[in-house]
Amino acid sequence: MKKLLSIIKTALFFALLAGCKPGFEPVNYGHDSCTHCRMTIVDMHFSAELLTSKGRAYKFDDFGCLLKYLKDEHIHDPGMKIYVADFDHPGGAFLDARRAVFIRNENLHSPMNGNLAAYTDKTAATHAGTEIKLLTLPDLE
Repeated sequence: MKKLLSIIKTALFFALLAGCKPGFEPVNYGHDSCTHCRMTIVDMHFSAELLTSKGRAYKFDDFGCLLKYLKDEHIHDPGMKIYVADFDHPGGAFLDARRAVFIRNENLHSPMNGNLAAYTDKTAATHAGTEIKLLTLPDLE
């Protein structure tokens, strides 16, 4: 009986340890608030997430809010990950912002007027309009 109890405790320990693994936290639209502007995140086209190297997730309603937050808070975490919603597939998997291609257009009307849309690649972004300038994360920082 002691051996069985020991096995259960060990299995429970590893199950809890696996549950604590830091990672991307899905946005709970209509409930989560933007870390920068405190507005409720509702638009699936423009949301973004910053995941620190320590595993803390910060959610944003507009990619422009994430960029302002990085600048205002002087965050220079080389291990951080930045995720952004795929404009073509709102509510789907987020993109790695370092690999995404962005367009900025005043007609996008994002929640905080960052007006940045993220796409998987240049081909996807060029389908968004004919007179656009493609941007990458270093262009925006």
